[in-house]
Amino acid sequence: MTGRPLPGVRAVPVSVLGRELQVQTERPESLAAAVRILEDTFRDMDSQCQVRWGSVPKGLDTPSWYLLGALNLAHRVARLEQEANQHTQNLELTLSKLLNDVPDEPSAPVPLLDEDGD
Repeated sequence: MTGRPLPGVRAVPVSVLGRELQVQTERPESLAAAVRILEDTFRDMDSQCQVRWGSVPKGLDTPSWYLLGALNLAHRVARLEQEANQHTQNLELTLSKLLNDVPDEPSAPVPLLDEDGD
């Protein structure tokens, strides 16, 4: 689809594993961080293959390699979402316990000391 980008959106050149493409974005700094994460994922995969098999498995084509990278990232996102949900549940439980410990009726007022200190 061709046409003009939306206001505030601009085309940014991106290079991932030596492949160049133009990406429309409002936040190029976020895109740069995403590219770093993606490339780190592929480097980690390369490293794991080197340790296990000495190289990338020979029958693995480029689209499959990209799919494995996407699956690795999706797994990381799913794990982080699960951890965030667990953290939220833990906070809700703690808050609920704290609220249950608060009495419904305010305690009797504490008398102030008079000026003599009595």
